[in-house]
Amino acid sequence: MPELTELKVGKNEKLKFLHCENNQLTSLDVSGNENLGTLNCSNTPLTSLDVSQNTKLTDLACSENALTALDVRANPNLKNLDCSSNDLTALDLSKNTALTKL
Repeated sequence: MPELTELKVGKNEKLKFLHCENNQLTSLDVSGNENLGTLNCSNTPLTSLDVSQNTKLTDLACSENALTALDVRANPNLKNLDCSSNDLTALDLSKNTALTKL
């Protein structure tokens, strides 16, 4: 089965759920998706992920990527975060007071 290498969702302002896991995405721009509540981009070769504009994000699964940094300080509603199996060296969760699952 062919895998996605590119996905453009920037003009979908009403998008609430995005599941694009198990693909070959090298970049993912979700900055224009301010209503995004759930994002699963696990098991892709992403090296960066910017969720700073996704303030309504409650669920983020970005495991099994090649992320070296992940900034979730602008995501105060984040309840579930799976960022395992990456190359992260630090993770600041001080602003994520709603977080219940890591």
